[in-house]
Amino acid sequence: MEIRYLLWSVFVGGFFTALYFGRHALLAYCATVVIAIALFRRPLVIWLTHLASKLGLMRGTISRMPVAIHLVRAPQPAEAALPTLEALAGNGFLDAGAWDIVELPGIKVALLVRPAESLLAAVETASSIGAQLNLHTLYPDGRVVTFTNSELPASKVQRPNVTQTRVPRASAETLLECARQQRPGRPFAPVSVAEAPRVYEQLYADEIRFRKERGA
Repeated sequence: MEIRYLLWSVFVGGFFTALYFGRHALLAYCATVVIAIALFRRPLVIWLTHLASKLGLMRGTISRMPVAIHLVRAPQPAEAALPTLEALAGNGFLDAGAWDIVELPGIKVALLVRPAESLLAAVETASSIGAQLNLHTLYPDGRVVTFTNSELPASKVQRPNVTQTRVPRASAETLLECARQQRPGRPFAPVSVAEAPRVYEQLYADEIRFRKERGA
């Protein structure tokens, strides 16, 4: 079962509305659905994703995700990412490029690094959810500590040596302060502008492989 079944239920609802209440009721139903999607697209997508996760409907989506991704340079960052990028630049982060994901054309990512603090920032954008920020710190022993302001549901099981702290809707400044205060101390693995794309690709590959194996 997959999240698309939830979307199909909207159309089934329309069918039964027409069947039992007639064409005028169907038109009103369709108008209501269209207006709701137009006004509340982002919270609706987030709510549906949380519902699908609770009902165990995400396995099909995870199984179809690519096992690896490849970044290619984008002409510019997504507009939704700009406020977050400006906030991070104001806090000493260096631009590591705007990127398209070959295997996931609906998602864009802008990368920044702050080498002095061994922080990799990934600002991911999609038209349905806007922008979300992930702050990653890597350690020489393979540990990864991530702070995210994503409103999407977390994986039910975290992979070993990975810690994710979620602060939904937090500003870039708030999330950065959380990372500075709460992540384990040094030694950190170094991070650089040149290595940022490769590190991001590897973080994705490690995470999706684990989720596919666990079906979560």
